[in-house]
Amino acid sequence: MQKYTGVVAFNIPGLGIALVRTAVIFSAAVHARDRTTFAQEDPNLQYLCRGSLSDYAACQCKEDEGEVACINAQFVDTDVFFNLNAHYKSLQKVTFHGNNFQDLPSTSLFGSVSHSRLHTLNISANYIVNLNSNALKGLPNLRVLDLSNNEIVLKESDVDFLTHTPRLTELYLRRAFTATINRTVQFDLMMRMFKKANLKYLEVLDLSYNFLQSVPFELPCPFPSLTSLDLRQNFLKNLVVNGSCLTKVRSVDLSRNQFYSLTSSFRHLASSAQPDTYVLRNPFHCDCKSNDYVTWVRSTDVIRDKHTLVCDRASPRNFVGARLVEVPLHKLDCSVNLFAMSAPHLSFSTAAVVLLISSLLLHLF
Repeated sequence: MQKYTGVVAFNIPGLGIALVRTAVIFSAAVHARDRTTFAQEDPNLQYLCRGSLSDYAACQCKEDEGEVACINAQFVDTDVFFNLNAHYKSLQKVTFHGNNFQDLPSTSLFGSVSHSRLHTLNISANYIVNLNSNALKGLPNLRVLDLSNNEIVLKESDVDFLTHTPRLTELYLRRAFTATINRTVQFDLMMRMFKKANLKYLEVLDLSYNFLQSVPFELPCPFPSLTSLDLRQNFLKNLVVNGSCLTKVRSVDLSRNQFYSLTSSFRHLASSAQPDTYVLRNPFHCDCKSNDYVTWVRSTDVIRDKHTLVCDRASPRNFVGARLVEVPLHKLDCSVNLFAMSAPHLSFSTAAVVLLISSLLLHLF
């Protein structure tokens, strides 16, 4: 029989592993406590990103909300999107604003990884010129896409660009197309892109600040659920679109364009709209030829801001600034050439300069 010696035999390798595990757990707990303490001292620390983005103060990440945002980080390579895959598996909202990508990749932004929970992608103000048709692959449930403040020039190969995001509800293209040449070709490509995408859930379309002097007649037609169309701050003097495609639209913003009056065709188009649909703050002219449109403004309920509309130019001059709903029509005459009259109204060239300055500010901020 083996004699008891009072000495306990230890499994040395097993003890070493146990001690290492204990040390790792203790260290993690200490670091978690320190991180919490630091976050309490500086709340911004809780938004530190993982991976290579942690080196950029311009990037903030909310891991529990699946949100990554890099504002004015000056990235030039779209590989930053691909690098998110290693650290963020449940992305819901991604913002890269104020960079210099120029070209979207010929393959998906996120490589072969599909982000089915991603609902918002903001890639505005990145000097993007070329879209590339496969850039949005792997984002089947994207709801909001913001491409504003870029330099997009559409190509034949871009017609499929939006086919990967059939569930879009909001599309922002504010100051996205700055090239003023070959507008006919660009409009044709844009409409083909819209139609091929079959965006039957799209509710919001923003084409403001795009130097538009006209829009395609079928512009609203590819979007059966459209409720808001933003065309403000362009150079439109009239709106000629297919009215049968505007039946569900509740907001058409035409403010800060070049509407000097409201033509009979526009009045006919707008008369079928729902109450308070149109926003029309523009440099209106008031003279002896204005009776029809001013009378219509007073009688209709489709203009949301009708009580703020004023005569930007008037004949006689003393009615400059008078509200359209109040200006005495019987006192208006045509003694003054309103197109030659000096007024606070901006000329085309001056307006273009203002738009350019606004665009630069939007890029910066």
